[in-house]
Amino acid sequence: MNTSELKSKLSKVHEFLQGELGQIRTGRASPALIENIAVEAYGAKMMVIELGSITVSDSQNLVVVPWDKGLIKSITKAIRESQASLNPIEESDRIRIPVPSLTEERRKELAKIVGVKAEEAKNSVRNIRQDAMKDIEKMFSDKSIGEDEKFRLKEEVEKTAKEFTDGVEEISETKRSEILSI
Repeated sequence: MNTSELKSKLSKVHEFLQGELGQIRTGRASPALIENIAVEAYGAKMMVIELGSITVSDSQNLVVVPWDKGLIKSITKAIRESQASLNPIEESDRIRIPVPSLTEERRKELAKIVGVKAEEAKNSVRNIRQDAMKDIEKMFSDKSIGEDEKFRLKEEVEKTAKEFTDGVEEISETKRSEILSI
């Protein structure tokens, strides 16, 4: 496994974590809260972001303007039934979604969820690191690399994995502080 392949896999872990954390609300309206909610449209499941524009009208309200006005009821139903715990309001050609501010108890729950998702991301980084180490050992046992090269590659993998683990920690800490600040 080469370094660019390792970094590519680890970058995907970061991207996934950022996507997951983006869906956790922080008390202010953000399009990420609803853009990936699946809506039954045109005989298939589509995301809200694919069906209309999502804007933030103020810190507590999101507005969805569907490109096809016939989908307003479907989008409203999907948002209401999602895990986002939001109550959309239909207004002629748009959907307004008030985002209530979070209670202290809910903020703490969300901070715990961030911790769990960060731990899952760290486990993924560890698994990728382990696979890279196994590849290095296999290359050594196949005699395609020498002992010096083996130690150099292992050190490089350790360093890269640590950088990405620190990045995961930084991303989750930022999200935690966003959630806990009022």
